[in-house]
Amino acid sequence: MAHIYFDLSELYLSSGVKFRYYGIARTVMEVAYELTKLDPDVGYVVYSPLHGHFFEVTPRVGGNSPTGVLDHGLPPSATPVRLRESLYDNNPAKAAVYWLARKIVDYRNRRRWATIPQGHVRPVDLNGQILVSLGRPKIMSDYLTALEKNGAKFSFVPLLHDMMPLHDFSGKPGFKPQRNFLHDNTVVVGAAAMILANSRFTENEVLDFSARGILPPAPKVVATPLCHELRPSEEPVVKRSPVARYLLCVGTNTGRKNLECVVEALLSLRERGEDIPDLVLAGARRKSVDRYLKSARFAPLAGKVHFVFNPNQAELAELYRNAFAVVLPSFMEGWGLPVSEGLWCGAPALAADVPAVREAGGDLALYFDPRQPAELAKIISHLQADEAGYAALKAKIAAARPVLRTWRDVAADILAALKSLA
Repeated sequence: MAHIYFDLSELYLSSGVKFRYYGIARTVMEVAYELTKLDPDVGYVVYSPLHGHFFEVTPRVGGNSPTGVLDHGLPPSATPVRLRESLYDNNPAKAAVYWLARKIVDYRNRRRWATIPQGHVRPVDLNGQILVSLGRPKIMSDYLTALEKNGAKFSFVPLLHDMMPLHDFSGKPGFKPQRNFLHDNTVVVGAAAMILANSRFTENEVLDFSARGILPPAPKVVATPLCHELRPSEEPVVKRSPVARYLLCVGTNTGRKNLECVVEALLSLRERGEDIPDLVLAGARRKSVDRYLKSARFAPLAGKVHFVFNPNQAELAELYRNAFAVVLPSFMEGWGLPVSEGLWCGAPALAADVPAVREAGGDLALYFDPRQPAELAKIISHLQADEAGYAALKAKIAAARPVLRTWRDVAADILAALKSLA
């Protein structure tokens, strides 16, 4: 029977603070943690760009890990510099620059690899085995290209999180899919023995783009939906909301993430003379958000918008628990973690009425058309005015907690799919 190896390269190649709480990195971390409990035979590997192949590692788990969940067990000093494995156009000038860049990157990565203590990495032969990856396609496509050159033959099972860069959210003529994303997913789908999807919506997206010839013919696609659970963390809570009554948006930006809808809803409430809750934006700092909110149009909201940058897991959980409501206004998501995590923490969720977010929110969330800020404003107004109704909604969410989906459920579904392939 083929052995299952779980890819931790997403954590190894992106060890900085910027990616520590990124949704895909969190998914890799949480599923790997649960797999260590479900099946002790699963192996854990990282890809080394310097060597062009994988090494087995022993992850640190739970209290032994700086994350409190799981990490790859290697020192931060060993984090490699990433450079695309190869160019996919025939520009001689680019090829010359790339050749030089590769020499420099290899030199730096050799020094970084040397900081790994002896015995912390072990060469692994993937031939005839199963490799499952939940990371970003850009990382997968790099190592798939390198391993193909080396003649490695194994069963590759990626989990795909979304196809959003293949959609046009701008409405401008002449739209072209994001080139790198399309290239990376073409490599990934073409190499896959089976594909996992983080929602039934993403499953249908993969099959649709494959049927239309935008992606290669897809093998079997299995939906293993993400979950609601936000694992307790022992991390210190330093960053808190500066206000008592607030709407919470997590990772919200302008454009596809549609911060515009939330702001316009608050403006409309103010124009009608209604009290409005403050708005807390949690996540990475975005220049596009700073520019957007500096517009004179939003002067009436001065002092009402607050930022909590890069909260850790414990801080995020507290933000959810204390929020008047969590708002996810996106035009499209692969799943919708802010909605599912918010519900897990007992917060009412106000969500865009789009397929994947419906999967995350079920019958617990309140939905609005993301193109109609007035609908969101109406829900906010109603929740503020109807204290009994708001309390009943909170009670309904709390009563549903025992049946909400957990990371153990996700890991078990993935493991069942992998064993069926084996």
